[in-house]
Amino acid sequence: RKKMEITEVKTRKNWGQFLQVPFDLYKNDPVWVPPLLSEQKTILNPQKNPFFRHSISKAWIISKNNQPIGRIFGFIDTLKNSLEGASEGFFGFFECIDEQEVADQLFGICRDWLAQNGIRQMIGPMNLSIGNECGVQLDGFEYPPVVQMNYNPKYYRSLFEKAGFSKVHDLYAYYLVADDAKNNQQLMEKLEKIGRHALENQGIKFRSINLKDFNRELEQVRKLFNESMNKNWGFVPASFEEIEFMGKSLRQIADTDLIFFAEAEGKIVGCSVSVPDINQALIHVRDGKLFPTGIFKLLYYSRKIDRIRLFFMGVLEEYRNKGLDAVFYYQTVLKVKERGYITGECSWVSEDNKNLIKILERFGATRYKTYRMYQKSI
Repeated sequence: RKKMEITEVKTRKNWGQFLQVPFDLYKNDPVWVPPLLSEQKTILNPQKNPFFRHSISKAWIISKNNQPIGRIFGFIDTLKNSLEGASEGFFGFFECIDEQEVADQLFGICRDWLAQNGIRQMIGPMNLSIGNECGVQLDGFEYPPVVQMNYNPKYYRSLFEKAGFSKVHDLYAYYLVADDAKNNQQLMEKLEKIGRHALENQGIKFRSINLKDFNRELEQVRKLFNESMNKNWGFVPASFEEIEFMGKSLRQIADTDLIFFAEAEGKIVGCSVSVPDINQALIHVRDGKLFPTGIFKLLYYSRKIDRIRLFFMGVLEEYRNKGLDAVFYYQTVLKVKERGYITGECSWVSEDNKNLIKILERFGATRYKTYRMYQKSI
């Protein structure tokens, strides 16, 4: 019996194996959505992804009989730690077969590296930032993941908990049928009324994103994101380069009618970003490669997308509770319906965001997935 072997990912060949692990693990899982390999390479490339300007990282694969059966990516966000005076380390891109011993070895090597770097707390899974896939999925396994949301086998929860991890925070995904929201006449009329007053009384203009002036729009989104999200769980302020990096991939799939801004005196004071769920097309590109045929499948199925993800909605603190969020909810429902989308996911929603949860439930949204962030003291 050959024993297991852990390899630090350094060479091109190692990185190829690292990226291949989920394709082997999920090849018979019809619900899994393969990531685009080219995009994964870019995300994990320190020369291309500005996240690595304020972080250090290492990756490992574990093999049995020369066959990779698991992987883990450890990283320390030095910016987050210095801002919060914390000593937290993270891990992401975790994949593993259903064997506790394999998971323990992966967690162990990552923990040892974090400890060598003075880290006291190990948190995950998170694919670099809270804007990307994070958390262990606990339920809702019959539904494919939407764009940039995590998916994993049911047994991951047990792997984590048997390895001594405990819950740090839960993130929710809500499922909404556009018709249910639009047909909720009482609520729609109320939102429309509150929204109209908000716009009139505060001289606020409402508009869609202008892609011709993309960089200026992104900078406005960044400021708004940093100011409106700073009290949220796991928040780290984003640099322009990071928002631009994220914006590039979203721009390719954006439906400009679903990205709105509220402006007061030329300054963006609120923003709502929903994106078509490109995963409905990607699920058909099973090898994660665009060429030779993947691109045609992607283009063909992209025309059939009927689901959106409400990705981000933020209003500056001084403009909150003044009816602006009502405008965003109202307009999003109208536009989603008008553009022919049938369902939507609002995700992720922090377990302590009581306001948003209340609104979603009034719209008839169902909480159908929970993602758990885990931690372990080192």
